[in-house]
Amino acid sequence: MKYVYYGFGGFIGFICGVAINLIFLFLDKSGVKFVAYLNKTLGFFGDYILMLIDALPILGAMLGIILIKYLFGRELEDERDG
Repeated sequence: MKYVYYGFGGFIGFICGVAINLIFLFLDKSGVKFVAYLNKTLGFFGDYILMLIDALPILGAMLGIILIKYLFGRELEDERDG
């Protein structure tokens, strides 16, 4: 049962990461040149931030699994002991 919890947390985190990534994509498509601004002002760190934005779905899935571990850790441990 704990894998169902972890899968659900990963799924929700992935969907939230995709939604945030789409917000940045739509922002760029609407004419606000967010990517060019990051590259001009921050240089290498701007490129690093852009890579993190591209990795948001994967990071969201990992954070969702970690959140489930902390939220339902006691229930998942009781299930294993019982």
